[in-house]
Amino acid sequence: MTIRSDYVIAEGPLTVLGLKALHGANYFSGGKVVIVRLDLGEFDEVFTNEIPGFHEKLKTALPSLHEHHCSVGREGGFFQRVERGTLLGHVTEHVAIELQTLAGMNVAYGKTRATATEGIYNVVFRFIDEEAGLFTAKVAVNLVNALLLDKPFDVGGAVEAIVAIREERLLGPSTQAIVEAAQERGIPFIRLDEHNLVQLGNGRHQKRIRATITEDTGLIPVETAANKYLTVRMLEAAGVPVPETIKTSSVGDVLAFHEEKRAPLAVKPCTGNLGAGVGLNLDSLSKVERAVERALGVDEEIVAQPHVEGDTFRLLVVDNKFVAAARLTPPAVIGDGVRTVAQLVEDLNADPRRGVGDKTCLTRVVIDRSTVTILEDKGLDPEAVLPANRRLELKVSRSLKLGGASEDVTGTVDSANRMLAERASRSIGLNVAGIDIVAPSISESILDNGGCIVDVNAAPDFRMHLMPASGLRRDVAAPFVEMLFPTGIEARVPIVAVTGTAGKTTAARLLDHCLTRTGRRVGLACSTGLFVGGEALIGGDMSCFESAAITLGDRSIDCAVLEIPLETILDKGLGYEFADCGIVLNVEEEAKEFDELRNLEDVAYAKSVVAEQVYDGGFTVLNADCDLVLSMAERLYSNLVLFSRNDRNPEVKAHADQGGLAVTVDRDYVIIRRDRQRTDLIHFDDIPFCCRGGESRPVDAVLAAVAALCFFGPSPEDGAFGAWAEELRGSIASFESEEARG
Repeated sequence: MTIRSDYVIAEGPLTVLGLKALHGANYFSGGKVVIVRLDLGEFDEVFTNEIPGFHEKLKTALPSLHEHHCSVGREGGFFQRVERGTLLGHVTEHVAIELQTLAGMNVAYGKTRATATEGIYNVVFRFIDEEAGLFTAKVAVNLVNALLLDKPFDVGGAVEAIVAIREERLLGPSTQAIVEAAQERGIPFIRLDEHNLVQLGNGRHQKRIRATITEDTGLIPVETAANKYLTVRMLEAAGVPVPETIKTSSVGDVLAFHEEKRAPLAVKPCTGNLGAGVGLNLDSLSKVERAVERALGVDEEIVAQPHVEGDTFRLLVVDNKFVAAARLTPPAVIGDGVRTVAQLVEDLNADPRRGVGDKTCLTRVVIDRSTVTILEDKGLDPEAVLPANRRLELKVSRSLKLGGASEDVTGTVDSANRMLAERASRSIGLNVAGIDIVAPSISESILDNGGCIVDVNAAPDFRMHLMPASGLRRDVAAPFVEMLFPTGIEARVPIVAVTGTAGKTTAARLLDHCLTRTGRRVGLACSTGLFVGGEALIGGDMSCFESAAITLGDRSIDCAVLEIPLETILDKGLGYEFADCGIVLNVEEEAKEFDELRNLEDVAYAKSVVAEQVYDGGFTVLNADCDLVLSMAERLYSNLVLFSRNDRNPEVKAHADQGGLAVTVDRDYVIIRRDRQRTDLIHFDDIPFCCRGGESRPVDAVLAAVAALCFFGPSPEDGAFGAWAEELRGSIASFESEEARG
């Protein structure tokens, strides 16, 4: 894709020193953000009210920034901040947010933070697409530089470039709606390619979709629906009303069929989409002949049918159940005797609901070859003036992708038509289908009014139901997700995430070992490799962002254990949305320095991401012996579990007395506490690798692992707890740490 560059300033006072995208929860945000490492240069500590004319130039260049409330809390608040004085990093943040918003990607989060280096800031803002976000970051810096240098800047061109990236990269509206419906159900997702291939759920429970095709959609039904002649034959055999149809490669056959029927025909390629090569209402031999030639240019075989009069309706069937219906109309203009067809199309596209691509309610209409063909058949061209009150349809297809419009008619569909649509879907074998009906009315049975089913579509577009031009919006994504994951059916596997300065690998390996001993098939990603079911798949350090997707994408696992180092949190963010159990072992000085982090408190804040990104019903396991870790408890929504090397730790005692779960050490025994219940789990003498030479880190790893394993076992009040604890004792005793392995 070629991006315009006439708005790019080659050099300027603001310099981008680094640029990256964080995809998961991270030090700066609970969601994905772009980080611009920005050197303010000579403008460090220079406030906007000290820069002559800057406020006015910014308002002129990007007036829509007026809608940004900023800390003032009302429209115009950001411009007030600029007028009173703010730093240019803050300005760049808001410019980046607004440019994305103008490009149809509404993002509202941003912050700017000083780094450990004077004059250098991290400008942080939310993005929807990584490439669009990174590109917008560069554009935002260049726009601010242009204002500082008093140079012109093409804001419109910049927004168009971002829109082009959006259309190329974002999920389609159908897929996006399905993802959002899944998220409302707490079902995680992973995008698997640059298009619409998505994994919903994870591990052994996952399902994959491509747009509205599911992994359960059969190949044979999809291929059948793609063949218009075979579709008609199968529907006819099922007793569904369809037009009489012939298949041929001969112009003569179609002309003879026209003579026989003495009625207008419809001619279509046997396979094809978006109306390519389709001719409708062909009422003369010459029109039929031209239409056949065009159809044969698309496919070597064509079908011919008597033209069916009426409106076109799309009935959506999901899991063999009718869910929505829309009346579809092609894009059309009405002449006024003054303006040309091209001018009328330009006016049509001025509708604010129309946009480039398929992310808006209506798509802009392009005068393409199909439109020119329609005009030529009527003796017109794009520069012809259309007579007053003459209506001209610009496309044969009613597809929204070509500028068509939809009107919701779900509530008016006759029950017989619902039944016939469901029968058509079953006959072809599709679990999701778009059934096209042409009829005078959809509120009467097509068995009575002469209507027919003219097509069955695999991978039907949901946009016509999600964003109709008129009528009610229908949530058709929810039944789609319900089909994949019926209520009560698991969609994800438990995730345990471990972070800390030291002991992470030991804790992760111990968790893997103990969970495997209970019969679970565990996916483990840690600093020594990636393992599934105890078998090494990839060697080396796999405690990285990408490893989470690999692990959770494995269809065989029923549990995942992920080691999360500080580098991952800072460089990419967490590779999952939420864990079922998050462990923070400790916070100590790191071997590597990070410019984002100025002190140990910043290190703790970064690691707290693992503690906070836990499901409400999950466990967050914190080290009560470390004040910086213990303070994370104030920001949790999950169940707090504490561990300590000292059974007399007052925080632990208070927590346990209030019904909280705690794992501590008393007289060299690892014990589990809740209320007044105490279970002596295992003695250090039975843990080969633990507490040699007074080293505390292995002890922390064992205590944290035991606390996390309690998530998978019965509660201490349960009668089965004793047997579970005995089994756990044996698992821990049989574990060999990396150090013991040599």
